[in-house]
Parts: sequence; C-alpha cells; structure tokens
Amino acid sequence: MVPPPITDDYYMVLEVNQTATLEFIIKSYKRLALKLHPDRNTKQDATAAFQLLGRAYETLKDQSKRQAYDLIYPSLTRRPPSQPQPRPPPASTPQPEAPNEAAQIAALQKSKQERGARWRIKKNAFDSSIFELQTGIRQLKQKIKNLDSIFDAEAAIEAQKNSWTTWLLSSISKKAEDTEEEKARKDRERQERRIEKDLKERRLVTKQAELKREEDRLRTAKEEIDAADRSEDEKIRVIQARIQTRETRERQERDKAERERMANIWKQQKEQREKREREAAEALRKQQAENQAAEQKRQEEETRKWQKFFNDRTGKHWEQHTHPNLPKGSTAQAHTSTCRHGGWWSKVQGRTACPKCDDIWTYLLQCPGCEMEACPKCQAAIRPRMNRRAH
Repeated sequence: MVPPPITDDYYMVLEVNQTATLEFIIKSYKRLALKLHPDRNTKQDATAAFQLLGRAYETLKDQSKRQAYDLIYPSLTRRPPSQPQPRPPPASTPQPEAPNEAAQIAALQKSKQERGARWRIKKNAFDSSIFELQTGIRQLKQKIKNLDSIFDAEAAIEAQKNSWTTWLLSSISKKAEDTEEEKARKDRERQERRIEKDLKERRLVTKQAELKREEDRLRTAKEEIDAADRSEDEKIRVIQARIQTRETRERQERDKAERERMANIWKQQKEQREKREREAAEALRKQQAENQAAEQKRQEEETRKWQKFFNDRTGKHWEQHTHPNLPKGSTAQAHTSTCRHGGWWSKVQGRTACPKCDDIWTYLLQCPGCEMEACPKCQAAIRPRMNRRAH
C-alpha cells in the first residue's frame, strides 16, 4: 500500500528552522508535547495537533527520513499547523463609534434635564414631609401651650384660695368645700395633663429632630444635584471651548488659505502685468532702436551727400586757387604730395593715439584727399582756413 503523500511543514510544526540540530528538535518537541497534549489542551483539535507533532518528530529525528523529507521540502506548500481561527465578530454588533461633540453635549443636557425632573419630584416629597412635620410641630406647640394655660389657671385658683383676702372673707361667707372624691378626681386630671404635656413635649423634640434630619437631607440632596449640574456644565463648557477652538483654527486656516489664494492671484496678476510691461518696454525699445537705426542711416546718407558735395566743391576751389597751372583734366587727388587737406574730414571711431601729437582720443578725423588721420586739435592746425572774402 502506497503511503499518503506528505503535505505538512514539519519544521513549522516543531517551530524550528531547516538547519536545526537534533538536540534542538528534541527540546522543541518536549516543550510542544507538554503544551499540546490532550490532557492539557482543551481545544477540539488537540488530538490531531498532538498526532501531527508526533509524526513531525518521528520524521525529523531519524537522519534518513529527514534527508528524504528535505528532498521534497522545497516543493511543499508552506502553511502553518492547524490552529483554531479566531472567530470574527458578528455582523449584527458593529463596533460603537465615539460620539461626536454635538452628541456629547446633547447627552449631557438630556442627563441634566432628567436629573432636574427627578430632583423636582424628590424635592416635592421632601417639601411635603417637611410641611407635615412643621404642621405637627405647630399643633404640638399649641396643645402644650393650652396645657400650660390650664396649669396657669389652676395655679391662679389655688393661689387665690390660699390668699389673705379669701381667709378674711371665709368668716363672713362660708363656701362649700370639695369632697374627697372631687379632690381625687381633680388631682387625677391634673396628673393626666402633666403626663400628656410630658408626652407632647417628647413628641415635639422627636418631630423637631426629624424635621432637622429632613432639612439636612434636602440640603444634601440639593448640594449633590448642584454639584452634578456644575460638573456637567463644566463638561459642556470644555466641549464648547474645544468646538470653538477647532472652529477658530479652521476659520484661521480658511482665512490663511484665502489669503494665500488672493496672494497667489495678486502675484500672478503682478507677474502678468510685469510681463506685459516688459513686452511693451521691449517692443518700445525695438521700435526706438529701429527708429534710431533708420534716423542714423538717414543722417549717414545725408552726411555722405553733404560730404560729397563739400568734397567736390572744396576740391574744385583748391584746384582753381592753388594749382592754376595744372593741365586740364588733372586733380588734386592725383598729387598727394601737394594735398591741401581741405574738405570735410570724416570721423574714425575708436580709442587710439593721434599720429601727430601722440595724445589719446576716442576718435580721429580723416582727410578726404590723402586719407591722413589726425586728432581735432592737429586737424585744426593742418587744415587750411578758407578765405571767405574770395566768395
């Protein structure tokens, strides 16, 4: 008969690693055997767990069986030993959520109202009991007062009988004296009234003590109610303060977010405005540069025209006045050695030294005839002055 295939992770059952020594496996087996033995383990699957532990120990303690098991161990599906799964909580009993602050305030106010209703009922009972005691005390005091009045009247009559006036008048008018039975009856009534007064006074003391106890109980109950109300009022104030603090913080955060949003909008508007201004300034600069370039070009064209005009006129003038014997068709430009350096001297930009005086100038002037360069100071000395009277 073919043995059933092994599907359990014996290393996990024994709670050891695959490289554990035999000594460590034996120690772990003894510990788990004491824990999982059916006599000590009250779970339903205790017997199956203990048998699985035994199979794992028998396999891993034998070197040959362990080697055969290690050959198939990598192909096993890792699963923990069978253990009772925790029972999920019933769906019908969801976990209660913490009440929010508004619900807490409502619960405290409701508790306060219920306590107030119970206190009114209890206070009515105390008031009724105190009123009955006070009424009984007033009645007892009135009865004791009546008995005292009777005692005072009897004492006055007895004093009158024993006075000198009654003794003097007794010789004139003889009054009938009370009989022994009448005297005994009066003494008995007097004794009864004394006993009744004594009982009423004792009852009065008892009722007064009971009234004091009721008043103390009423005052204690009132203090307890007031303390409970103060405690709940304090709790409500704390919750309201917490709500107000949170609302203030949220309002501040909203205000901060609104300020940041407005700042971002203002920043974007400013950047757009600056961008438009830069674009407008750049366009204006380009337009001005174009206008300046066109104006400079126009001025250069006009300067060339005037320079050509002055050069032609000056050349003809000097040819006529300085070289009257030159053959027809020759010009002063062909005779550089005889150049009079007249005409319009153009500017040569650039910082350089004058070839005549060696001074540094930002520009030099160039002769139109022989292309000689000189600074303005030397040019004034080299260039001949025109005689305006010849014109």
